[in-house]
Amino acid sequence: MNPQHIKNIIFDLGNVIIDLDLARTESEFEALLGSDYRLALQKHNLQTVFERYETGMIDENTFLNAMQQAALPKVVQKTDIINAWNAMLLTIPAARFDMLLQLKQHYRVFLLSNTNKTHLDWVYNYLKTTYDIHDFEIRYFHKDYYSHLIHLRKPNVDIYEYVLQDANLKANESVFIDDVAANIEGAKLAGLHTIHHVVGAEIVDVMEVFLKRPPNPPKEDFTIVE
Repeated sequence: MNPQHIKNIIFDLGNVIIDLDLARTESEFEALLGSDYRLALQKHNLQTVFERYETGMIDENTFLNAMQQAALPKVVQKTDIINAWNAMLLTIPAARFDMLLQLKQHYRVFLLSNTNKTHLDWVYNYLKTTYDIHDFEIRYFHKDYYSHLIHLRKPNVDIYEYVLQDANLKANESVFIDDVAANIEGAKLAGLHTIHHVVGAEIVDVMEVFLKRPPNPPKEDFTIVE
């Protein structure tokens, strides 16, 4: 991949823009459901529930009800489930906002995330209370794509094809950054250039090669295909 040929940058959210600690949610679930909580998840087919929630096939209340059923005979409050589910979400260092704004001056910048309403509500509240940011997607991206809103999910190739068509992008002029290897492979199948982001590395440093690129603002006639 030659950075000089890149016109579009597509970011994952978790462990790229916002830091995650998945083990925190696992620990919270264990506290709520017991030491054998993994068996409870399997018994109630909750992996499928998670995926259906991420693609917007079920709403938040249905998701929470399923988690409560997995906890039986123990009674678990929905607020406790929400807190456990959100425990994995950490922080967004301020330098990453500056990075996104700099990139947006020279590239078309997008967000593509497997997420859900519960997590996104937490992110919005965090942005508001920590940084007084009320327009995250509009300020830092040309457009955002969330799995639960477009009903598609990484690493399936159709989600990348959807973004390319919707945003009127050429795959060979676009790079996708994600921390999950399977998601990178899905993006490659769609013809995208990719960067497999190593968890713990600083994305600002990773994007330095693009930040040093000479100014080349996106064309004013850039439009999203509805």
